[in-house]
Amino acid sequence: MRRVLFWLALGLSLWLRNALAQERPLPRFRTQQDSLTVFQLPPVLVEATRGFTAPWGEALPLLTLERRPPEVQFRPALTLTETLRELPGLWLNDRQNYALGERLLVRSAGWQAAFGVRGVQVVLDGIPLTMPDGQAVLDPVDPAFIRRAELLRGPAALFWGNGSAGALVLSTWPEPIRPGLRVRLLGGSYGLRRLGGEAVLRAGPHALAFHASHLEQEGYRAHSQTRLSRFGLQAGVRLDARTRLRVTLAGSWLNARHPGALTADELDRDPRQASARYVATRAGKDSRQGQLGATFVHRLPEGWLTFTTFALVRHLDNPLPFAYIRLRRQAAGIRTTWTQERGRWRTGLGLDVTLQDDDRQNFPNDNGRPGTPRLLDQRERVGELALFGLARYAFTPRLQALAGLRLSYLHFALTDYLLTNGDQSGRRTFSVWTPTLGVVYRVASGTQLFATLGTAFESPTTTELVNRPDGRGGFNPELDPQYLYGIELGGRRRESTLQADLTLFYQWVRGRIIPFQLEGDGRTFYRNAGRTRQYGIELWLQARLTPALQARLAYTGARYRFEEAELRGKRLPGLPEQRLALTLQYRRGPLWLETTGTAVGPCYADDANTVRVDGYVTVDVTLGLARSLLPGFDVQPFVSVQNVLDRRYVGSVVVNAGGGRYFEPAAGRSVRFGLNLRTP
Repeated sequence: MRRVLFWLALGLSLWLRNALAQERPLPRFRTQQDSLTVFQLPPVLVEATRGFTAPWGEALPLLTLERRPPEVQFRPALTLTETLRELPGLWLNDRQNYALGERLLVRSAGWQAAFGVRGVQVVLDGIPLTMPDGQAVLDPVDPAFIRRAELLRGPAALFWGNGSAGALVLSTWPEPIRPGLRVRLLGGSYGLRRLGGEAVLRAGPHALAFHASHLEQEGYRAHSQTRLSRFGLQAGVRLDARTRLRVTLAGSWLNARHPGALTADELDRDPRQASARYVATRAGKDSRQGQLGATFVHRLPEGWLTFTTFALVRHLDNPLPFAYIRLRRQAAGIRTTWTQERGRWRTGLGLDVTLQDDDRQNFPNDNGRPGTPRLLDQRERVGELALFGLARYAFTPRLQALAGLRLSYLHFALTDYLLTNGDQSGRRTFSVWTPTLGVVYRVASGTQLFATLGTAFESPTTTELVNRPDGRGGFNPELDPQYLYGIELGGRRRESTLQADLTLFYQWVRGRIIPFQLEGDGRTFYRNAGRTRQYGIELWLQARLTPALQARLAYTGARYRFEEAELRGKRLPGLPEQRLALTLQYRRGPLWLETTGTAVGPCYADDANTVRVDGYVTVDVTLGLARSLLPGFDVQPFVSVQNVLDRRYVGSVVVNAGGGRYFEPAAGRSVRFGLNLRTP
């Protein structure tokens, strides 16, 4: 794989050199209509399709959420749950546990993840957070600085490869660029203290944006203290009239205690308590992550060329009741895409090469420290090599069709250094074709209908492969990938005062990977369990009711069912089938007021559907005030009350947990006070 990477990089360098030797001026920019204002814009790159330009997204179930300046300034935005809950098809759980992170699902993808994000591609400022094995960790993502979120629902393997039942692309780039400095102070319930800041500089066509934050809190639950620092830097350089370069740097430092999940009796007695065994073993997480990437975009005589490279380093120390886990990860990748438009045709080609290298050691947990002897010592390497192509043909100015195909080659290799039970080294290889077909019809200006047939696959992650129920080392030879097939039918409307998106979907999954736990230490294992079927409706509306009042509504109604053997007809656990979020924003003069109501239906915590988790309704209110009280500064105080009704509910569940420890309680009513100081 290293030789393949070397020759591919050399070939791409020669191609790039030859391409840059050709010259042609850029076409004139055209005026495009935004929902509120007309701006003069260059061609827009939709990042959810990995460098392909906007028309590819027309036949896909793609939604874009733009966070306006008041939302960035006044929302506390401590979690992605607060920031992205207005996107249908996306289900986020705040576990009140930074050691595990938020639970993120697109439709049902990712429901089996014990930690991090599973089965969904996540990209931050052009750098993939999802590794070749299909798992992502969101530590570097600071929700308070997100400006734009693109959600591609449904199978997306054509663009992303392994673990692409959906894609979430996040950007902190402050567009339009307004040079200035902002400092933000935040404090509140459960010992919350947070300091953040952002600086934006501009020099002609070049720009630099930097943000950083530090958070400390005691937490709603016992044994959930957290210290978290993050930073991000982006530099945009216009090399000439046809060439742009974007450089991105991000990092995080996290130290968090792990309270564990509770049984039903413990939840009833005191939802704020921690699991006794997690306290006794000083369970938690100490991690550091850094990532660097660069994207080069150039206009060729034949089209657009995009070249991206990135590197990522992660260090993790993770004491848990069953072991002390130490992981050292290095990852890197390159990708390039080329698009061309000629007559009625638009064509595109792409290449992905990604490598992941993990050194994993497990020790006995000696009161929160690594004990002796070593339980596991192995090196896990994953590589993905993929080629993909896409073509769109316009039969008429209103009717267009697209077709695409990707070949993904995925290789897992494990080297066992412990050798106490013999050599457990091994390899797993998967090779998958993933086609996509789509049609889009423009009914009228601003109104489109679309239909898509897509496919995706999810291999087991390295964590899922090495967690063997028989206790042996090496990869689990009985665990295979799962495959997703989906059909989308929908329509969207874009007007100055109304934006709407309606999507109907039908999907089926073969070889579903299901988590389970054995009695005892709470360790999670995985198995394949036949087919599941899912279908539903997703609705998104944004309307300006008056010049001062705006409303947003997101609704997801779906059915997720097992289709085989003893689980036939049972609901997929950990996933409510009804969700609704309604947000009202009022702005008049310096006053900004936002109210969000969220309604979530019931779900089950186990495959057999014997443990039911009740649904709930919550209400959040935020009030902000923008005043220029100091010369040269805008002073913007705000207050936010979360869970105003003080509803007691379960925010997340551990699917198929052993010993009945399913429940991760959500926080009660909490108050947060903040202050922005900003140069105008």
